[in-house]
Amino acid sequence: MGILVKIARAFGASHIIAVDVQDDKLLKAKTIGATHTINSRKEDAIEKIREITGGMGVDVAVEALGRPQTFMQCTQSVKDGGKAVMIGLAQAGSVGEIDINRLVRRKIKVIGSYGGRARQDLPKLVKLAESGIFNLSDAVSRKYKFEDSNQAFQDLNEGKIIGRAVIEID
Repeated sequence: MGILVKIARAFGASHIIAVDVQDDKLLKAKTIGATHTINSRKEDAIEKIREITGGMGVDVAVEALGRPQTFMQCTQSVKDGGKAVMIGLAQAGSVGEIDINRLVRRKIKVIGSYGGRARQDLPKLVKLAESGIFNLSDAVSRKYKFEDSNQAFQDLNEGKIIGRAVIEID
């Protein structure tokens, strides 16, 4: 979530709403630029997003978990003509539901994205980092040695990593 908040901030988003189920991750998101945070275990994320946006919804929502429930929340969080961008991978055969009438009547765009385009996007991120707008070192919250890779994946699956973890290869 942290890198998404940083990118949104770097590209001039005025309202950045972070949604998660862990308060420590939401606190981190707030410290790096989220203007609002929602713990979806404690409150209805879609209802709260509508409240924050005056009933409209957001221009762009990003789903990063690859879960059917968050897929639906993402599509329901965008305003008329908004974009719901799916970056989270799911288990093979997973299906996400969407209200077809809302999709058609409200002109919702559902987009899948499997990462950036290195040749086009990386130079832009490097320029943002060089200018100080985007601090890459702040994005890394934890480092693992190569021999601890299994522990890194376990920690990731258990939600123990706040921010980004890097596996260092010597």
